[in-house]
Amino acid sequence: MVNPHIKKLLILQDRDLTVRRLQDQLEAIPHGIQKFEVEIQAETQALEASKSRLQQLEIKRKDLDNQVGSAEDQINRYRNQQLQVKKNEEYQALTHEITQLQEKISGWEEEEIALMLDIDSEKEVFSKRESVYDEAVAQIRRKISQLQGQETELRVQLSKAEEALQACEGTVTGAYASVYAGLSKRTRLPVVVPLELQTCQGCHLRVSNDTLEQARRGEELTTCDNCGRIVYFAS
Repeated sequence: MVNPHIKKLLILQDRDLTVRRLQDQLEAIPHGIQKFEVEIQAETQALEASKSRLQQLEIKRKDLDNQVGSAEDQINRYRNQQLQVKKNEEYQALTHEITQLQEKISGWEEEEIALMLDIDSEKEVFSKRESVYDEAVAQIRRKISQLQGQETELRVQLSKAEEALQACEGTVTGAYASVYAGLSKRTRLPVVVPLELQTCQGCHLRVSNDTLEQARRGEELTTCDNCGRIVYFAS
């Protein structure tokens, strides 16, 4: 027959476990919320990065257009000058300048074609990101809201569990109370465990014959020879 003090300890331990489980769940919620906030930040940064790349490509394209326009204006000026020069050397020099500018324009135009392809590709990426951004963020915010709701409910449960634990603590007295209090502070629950086949179910090591016999009698507080947990004989 299990010692009545052990029965009270088992009830106390069960309520203690409930409190700690709820505390662990509450402690995990801020980390969960932070994780989701990081996801929102990542979604926003990805959208902004795509938008920025698109803007930079558009700026580069505009710069190329300006370069081509300036070069074409310069070519027109050179051609007008050709109409005014009288020496062949001057005419040929202007022709050389025109040819160089035309080669530059040709290179810029090829670069602009490649740039246009990049712009089209980035526009597609940005459009896709933008189309799913609002729903993706809304979905993450719903998850945050769910966690916040869970947090409120857990706090209510924890308050009730702590009250139940405090009420139970008064039923355990003497050495049983002090040993349990010390064990529960330094050892992971459960600290009140049965003996099965002469083995402590806390550390899973074999106890001495004396400890087994003492636990079997159930007349006094018995602890494991190895881990110090309170042990009892489960008949």
